[in-house]
Amino acid sequence: MLFCTYNIHYGVGADGKYDVARIADALAEADIVSIQEVVSGWPQNEFADQTAEIAQRLNRYHWYHGAMESDASEVGADGRIVNRRRSFGNAVISRWPIAWARGHLLPKTALVDRFDLQRGFVEAAVAAPFGPLRVHSVHLSHVGPQQRLPQVRALMDTVLNAERTGSTWDSTGGGTFMFQERRPDVPGPAILAGDFNFTPAHPEYPLICGEVSAQYGRLATTLHLADAWTAAGNSEDVDSFPREGRIDHVFVTHDLAPKVKKAWIGHGIQASDHWPVFVEFDL
Repeated sequence: MLFCTYNIHYGVGADGKYDVARIADALAEADIVSIQEVVSGWPQNEFADQTAEIAQRLNRYHWYHGAMESDASEVGADGRIVNRRRSFGNAVISRWPIAWARGHLLPKTALVDRFDLQRGFVEAAVAAPFGPLRVHSVHLSHVGPQQRLPQVRALMDTVLNAERTGSTWDSTGGGTFMFQERRPDVPGPAILAGDFNFTPAHPEYPLICGEVSAQYGRLATTLHLADAWTAAGNSEDVDSFPREGRIDHVFVTHDLAPKVKKAWIGHGIQASDHWPVFVEFDL
């Protein structure tokens, strides 16, 4: 399986041009994709639903959650309201069906004189042929550890307690009109991927992957995840975003780490201001 995470920068490339088609082209070989900085309903691009557009081009299943959301409605010349919402968020696009999904909001503390916005992540259960897989598409605050540390803690709480929380409904509704199916399963194997806006040198990284010991190296526990990049044999230090280091990550539950075959960054792909990160799994 080929997995990819990509901050698509609203479809605007490193050359300043808006082109969602080349985003789709960059993702065409991937089986499952986590994308961030996705927009829907903005007048700047004629109210496009970018997730749906990319998925349609690739003939894939998709699920989008806009954590930042606001009104984009208009009143027509005839006085009738055209109801629209504009949003900014994350999505999962998959070759295989998405059995269930939900969007989560991450903690946010208002800043006095700096721009930030509501962040969130997608949780999606993919019905893959090799077995169900839980995929999370994540985008944390760009401002700094003050904003991100509470977000990482909330994120890890959700990922590690997925079985206790359950899926989007429990048991069956018996003879009720709508809920007659059995509850969906919560996949154990999980991928947590996206633009985290921190590098391995930042204090947020050990909360996910464990602290470093001078004698033993990275000390991961069952309450941590593995970094697919280093599981593939790569060094922690490399750039996935020009000038800022490796801030785009693919973290996995420990059962998936031995199945990582290789990981690489799509240097030279100019469809966004980030580069896509690819991970190949032997599943």
